Parts: sequence; C-alpha cells; structure tokens
Amino acid sequence: MNHIVKPIMGRQLPTPTPTATPPIPNNLQEECIRVNKVYDWVVLANSYRNKIAIPDDCRALVDAAIRAGQDISFSCVEPVTPAPTCSVVGIRRETIVVGGTTVRVGVVHFVFSATVQLTVFADGTPLCTFTTTVQFDQEVVLCLPEPLDEDNIVCRISAIECNPTGSVLLGGMVQLDVIVCVEIQVEAEVKLEVLAKFCSPRPNTIPVPSPTPSFRCPPIVFPPQCPPIFPVRNCDCQASVNALVPNVSISLGIPLTVAIGTIQLIADICPSCDPSSSSFTFNFFDNVLPDIPAGDQSFSFSPTSISSPTCITVLPGLAILTGLTVTGSGVRTFTSSGAQDTLTYSLTLAETGLGLPDIMILTLTDQSGVLVFTATITVIPDEQLLVRDCVTFGDIVITTP
Repeated sequence: MNHIVKPIMGRQLPTPTPTATPPIPNNLQEECIRVNKVYDWVVLANSYRNKIAIPDDCRALVDAAIRAGQDISFSCVEPVTPAPTCSVVGIRRETIVVGGTTVRVGVVHFVFSATVQLTVFADGTPLCTFTTTVQFDQEVVLCLPEPLDEDNIVCRISAIECNPTGSVLLGGMVQLDVIVCVEIQVEAEVKLEVLAKFCSPRPNTIPVPSPTPSFRCPPIVFPPQCPPIFPVRNCDCQASVNALVPNVSISLGIPLTVAIGTIQLIADICPSCDPSSSSFTFNFFDNVLPDIPAGDQSFSFSPTSISSPTCITVLPGLAILTGLTVTGSGVRTFTSSGAQDTLTYSLTLAETGLGLPDIMILTLTDQSGVLVFTATITVIPDEQLLVRDCVTFGDIVITTP
C-alpha cells in the first residue's frame, strides 16, 4: 500500500491563548489624599512709622554738614539679606459675629521685623551709609479652631518699601515710613477626598491703611499649567486582545488577492487609560494553498506609532455594542524573505453582544496610499477581545445641592 507523506512546513503556529487579560483600568474615582488644609489665608498691607537713631560715626558727619549749611537728604533701600521676619508673639481666643454668624476666632499678635539700609546725602553727595532694623506689630483676626496654635500659622512678608520723611530730627533721629505686604496662612495636615481647583485668598476684613499709589503689593499668582505637554488627556476607551483565529480569509498584495491563513493579534490599547502605553503585534500565518501561486505570504506587523483611540458605537454593516479605532504607522516583515516595508494602518476592535464573537478590522496602506492588506475578522471568540470605557472628568455630572 502506498502512503502519501506530506512534508513538514518550516514554521509552526503558536498555541492559542484562550482568554485576553483584562485591560488595567484607570477610571476617575474617589481618592483619599494627605494635604495641608488652609483654614484661613489673609493678605494685608500696612504703613508703619519708625524713628531711627543715626549711628555716632555717621552723626558726626551729618552735624558737620548741617553746620556748613549743606542740605541733608536720605534714601532707603531694602537689602536682600537678612530677609524680613514675621513672628507670632501672642494668641487670644474671642467670640465675634461675622456676617450674622457667631464665630470663635483667634486674635493673633504679630511682630514684623526688617533690616533696611539708609544713605545720608549732603547736597546730593553720599555722606555715609548704615543699616538698621525696624520693627512693628499688629493684631489680625484669623480662623484658628482649637487645638490649632502658632505652629499652624505661616507668616511671610512678601514685599517691603521704606521712605525717609523730612530731615534730621532732634537728637540725631530720622523718621521712616515703612510699607509691608504680608501673607498669612493657617494650615493643618488633614486627609481629604476632593475634586480641587486653585483658590484665592480672602481680603483682609480688618481695616488697614491703603499703600501709597506708587507702591502695590505683588499679586498672588500661580504658575500656569502646560496643557499641550502635561497632563496627557486620558483615553475615553481601552481594549485588550489575545486572539488566534485559524482558517480566515484576508486580502493582500497589489492588486489585492485572497489568501487563507491564521491571524494572531496581541494588543493592549490604552492600559491604565494611558494613550502613551498602547502596544500591539499582528501576525499572519499563510496556509500556502497550492492553487494560489503567490507563495508564502506570512508576515508580522509591528507599529512604530499608535494614536489615542477613537471610541465608536457604530460600525457600518456590523452590529456592535462598543469599540475603538487606532491609527499610525509601522513595519511589516515577511517571514520567508525577511523583506520589510513601512506602512500606515488602521485597527478597529469591537465588542458585540455578550457571548457572541467579536470583531477586528485591520488595513495596511503603502506610502503611495495603495491598500496592500485588509482583514475583517468577525469570528474572534468573545473572551479573547475586550473593549471597555474609561471614566474621565467629562463623564462626571456635577450637581449642587
């Protein structure tokens, strides 16, 4: 008896994996974070008047210039160092009425200190320069619920300006008007569950003198975000595929020719809803039918770029529940010859009804815009292809009580 022996092909199909690993979700959800909560935030600007004694070595020069009939004037600047300081020296608790509501507050006594540099001029010529420290105090009403104390108060002098007034006073004194801009916060570490935005300080409700027209406190400004760079917009949908489907019909070549083979797609589109982490590989294993003369057309395709997915609920001619499409470019490598070409692609993945086969559509186009491969596979087992929604801020309906 004669037996027909078929030759062993020089390649083997991979063992199919029965299920796809579910994509890693990254949906908007409740989060608990540890932060410093701001209980109060006040900005204030005040003007204070100090009398400063001229040092003895400088005073001797000033007295001599006055006896000589010279005109004495002063200039005042704020050196970079040492930095001005703001200290809490006392707190008392009071109950007051604010906007018709009784509130327990902290009346905090602050002392502000700054070093300034004075230069004395005689008829416009510098005579001597010296530094001196000016101090002034003020009480400020703050939201300071017990047990919060001075350790929870952050005080910062954001700007300072000094202006000498008049000429030398009796006793070798010079009078300075000092304007300070102060930022005060009451903070405490808490655990919060929030959706947040930038907030702004309240105006100081305790009446204070306005700064001089030539000097204004610097505004509270937050650095702007860089939306084109970060944060990257999350995907609206994601997919995971681990499919191996034998004996399917595809079309490839120029012109397109029908071939039969096995397709394998391993894809992870938008894992954790992050578009920058997408990946997939596609393989076609040609059955090499004897009546198709083109030879072994097996190839693998690896993308070099993957777009953020476009979510779909409609696919012409096919009934689907949900799906997505990604596009980009990649490299096709033929198994038999190793030849490579760079192609653009479109990959569509779609879920049908529960338990029904799912859908994959892949097209490859060459650099001239000619279609060189197309596959519409509608028999992918349901458990091998998963498409899910990503919950984003746009999905949240915000209501107010």
